[in-house]
Amino acid sequence: MTRTTRSAATTYVLVGLGVVAIVVAALHLGLPDPDVSIRNHHIQHAFFVLGGALLGVALARGRARPAAGTGHGANAWLLPAIAAPLAIMFAMWPSTYEYIEERPLLHMAEHGVFIVLAAITTFAGWRFSRGTGWLLGGMATAMAWAAAFGFGVTPPPVTLPASTLAVATPTATSPGGASPAGAQPVDGATVYQNCVPCHQAQGTGLPGAFPPLAGHLPQLLAAPGGREYVEHVLLYGLQGSITVAGRTYDGVMPAWGHLGDDELAAVLDYVAGSWGNALPAGQQPVTAAEFAAARVKQLTPQEVHALRQGLDLP
Repeated sequence: MTRTTRSAATTYVLVGLGVVAIVVAALHLGLPDPDVSIRNHHIQHAFFVLGGALLGVALARGRARPAAGTGHGANAWLLPAIAAPLAIMFAMWPSTYEYIEERPLLHMAEHGVFIVLAAITTFAGWRFSRGTGWLLGGMATAMAWAAAFGFGVTPPPVTLPASTLAVATPTATSPGGASPAGAQPVDGATVYQNCVPCHQAQGTGLPGAFPPLAGHLPQLLAAPGGREYVEHVLLYGLQGSITVAGRTYDGVMPAWGHLGDDELAAVLDYVAGSWGNALPAGQQPVTAAEFAAARVKQLTPQEVHALRQGLDLP
């Protein structure tokens, strides 16, 4: 077999592997169900990116031998080689989830965009230098895979500027959870900015990952044990699959116990009165003292999940 024949055979193998990766992603063959959680969805994205990257390398191999990183025209390929994986990263940004999930055709197009951008990454990288093509293709795939286990799944807490604190909420009395003496009252809407990446600005949640707060929180608060359960979720987090209105959610709720009791009470009262929500009849606004009392239990996210399993919650 001549060198040219071996090269052609390698190119066909790359095309075949790229097509297989895309088919696996599209049909999620052997992959976890992408509709269950954002993590699973990002795993699907990683296979789309892998497939596109392999096709890009195959296409580049079918053309003239790439430059070695120097020489006329080689540097022109470096910009698209770097820009394309950056575009992949921003296409997976958490703020896009709600908008794209509500538009199935756009969602399908997004997956096609991942394939095209990954192909551009490896094709342009290969044209700059062969090693760069493989490197950037591997990085783009690894970035999509890493998104399933960190990036875009659990957002960092938001630091609250003192200038935005405005709405009165009772001050905490629990050690470690109380606000400093003389601190300004807390604005629940500001604290809610911690929650927006997962539960969205209008409390709609994210399909398969984070349940809606709009229309659902009052139901929780009205159920026996529901008010205490919600307080525990805020303090200690929640880990485990739950079912809300017949839909399964498998996202991880981080613990927010590092916030003050007054901040937690303010955000819960804010959500309980926003987007058409209202406190159940006969219930008073949540107070910081309630969080101070719940804080002594020191539960784990798994124990909070077990607590939910023992309650008849909607």
